[in-house]
Formats: sequence, structure tokens, C-alpha cells
Amino acid sequence: MGNYTGIGIYLTKDIERNVILIISPIKDSPAYKAGILPGDIITKIDGESYTGEQLTEASNKIKGEAGTVVKLEIVRNSQIKEIEVKREHIKINHVEAKVINNTTIGYIEFNSFDEGCAEEFKEKLEELKQKNITSLIIDIRNNGGGLVNEALDIADFIVDKDATLLITTDKNGKEEISKAKNDTIINVPIIVLTNKSTASASEILAGALRDNGKAKIVGEETYGKGVIQELLTLTDGSGLKITTNEYYTPNRNKINKVGITPDVEVSLAEETKEQLDIEEAKDSQLQKAIEMLIK
Repeated sequence: MGNYTGIGIYLTKDIERNVILIISPIKDSPAYKAGILPGDIITKIDGESYTGEQLTEASNKIKGEAGTVVKLEIVRNSQIKEIEVKREHIKINHVEAKVINNTTIGYIEFNSFDEGCAEEFKEKLEELKQKNITSLIIDIRNNGGGLVNEALDIADFIVDKDATLLITTDKNGKEEISKAKNDTIINVPIIVLTNKSTASASEILAGALRDNGKAKIVGEETYGKGVIQELLTLTDGSGLKITTNEYYTPNRNKINKVGITPDVEVSLAEETKEQLDIEEAKDSQLQKAIEMLIK
């Protein structure tokens, strides 16, 4: 669990459009309650315009003291909306787990991959194993990523020892291969749920599990964010971001600007696309995963 003060959103820079894209609001946060959705684009903060290049400045502007209000101008489906959100102390539950009703299917949802997520996953998994689960759904929809090492540590609990988890290449083509160091702690059928807001470390986890034959992916093609960038400060005080490394899945599939295509593509019904809390019965992606695991 983590804490900070703000409105509770995960942001990224959409390089193609040079805009600030909302990956997702944090569950039960002020942004979540205000109706902010994955895919919304922030164009103004307190009346001041921001582009994707100004992601860091925008993020700092959105943060502030608890109780104060920030005014956002967002674009959603070509429509401009103005939303006022009160800043609060945000508590983040990184990992949530349960057994799907009337089944032996375990369900683990990751909201981000912050420090400690892998150990939290291990604890939740042990709890589910005590309840005699026979299969597992890992939900990384609307997960904008976080620490790559945490995602790799989670994959390490599932993938066979010494298997490749990730290939990182630098601008000269030199490769660094990350491998599983531990024995697997679970060996049941696994389905990973993804959508268009599954990004970065989430895509690395999905790719590692699928390429090693440990999971099927259900849902939508992922966002496609798979590079490491560094900020260089120039003599005039301006900054320059350069790409230094790129990530590939174990089967050498490119992630950046490509994303990961699911094994079974399932879109949400139109009436649920703009809902963050979807009833299990109406969540077509989840229901497809359950159907596949019960067969």
C-alpha cells in the first residue's frame, strides 16, 4: 500500500499526439469519483495549456495540498470537458485478491507495480492457494506500469527457473537478458486480462507469462510502451529526452508502439465502456476468462 497527496491518476505521454494521456484513475480516488476515465487527454490545468512534453510539470501541477481544488480541461471522444477535483491523501492498494463466486478460480488485480508489489502478490497468492484454487486470473487492465523489477519478480514466481523473462537492448543492439531465478510457486492454468490502458511493466509481465507458455491473454491489445528514456539537461537549461533502451518479450516481440495482441480478443459492451466499476456479470472480458478456465 502506498500514500501521497493528489487526485489519484496515472499519466503517460502519448508520443504520437504529444498529449498527456490518462492511463487510469486510482480506484476510489477523487479522480475516480469525479468520473475521469482511462483514455482521457488532459489539455489544461487551472487554465494553463500543457503538452505531452510537459508531463512532469503537469504532474507536479496536479499535485498539491489536501483540500485544495484543481481544475482540469480534458478531451474525451473529441469533446472538451471541464472537471474540478479536490485533492486528498491517496491510499493505493496495489494488489487485490479474491476467489470468483461459485468457482475455484482465483482472481488477482494489480493497480500498479510499485515497490513491494511482488511480495504482496506472493502473500495474496498463498492465501488463494489455501482456498484450493484450481486456476488464476491476473487482471492488469488500466494498469499503467511502474517498476519493471517488480513485474519481473512477479513473473519469476510463475515462470520456470532459468527461463527468459525480458530482453533489453541498447541503441547499439547490445542485449541484456533477464532470467527467472527461482522455482515456480504456482502451476495452474492462468489467464491475463489486458486492455488499451495496460502499459509498460504490465506489458512486460503479460509478455513474459505468455511467451513462456504460462498464461493466455484475454481482452484488448495493450498500449505499447516499451522503452527507457533519460532526460539530459542542456547548457541553456532546457532538457532533452533520449531513448537509451528498448524492451522485447522473451520471444523477441517488440512492445514499443506495437503492444501485445491477446490470444482471445474481447471488447467490453458499449454500455460498460465508460464505467470503471463494472458488474462481474457484465464484464465480458472477465466472463470470457472464467468460461475458458471452467471448460
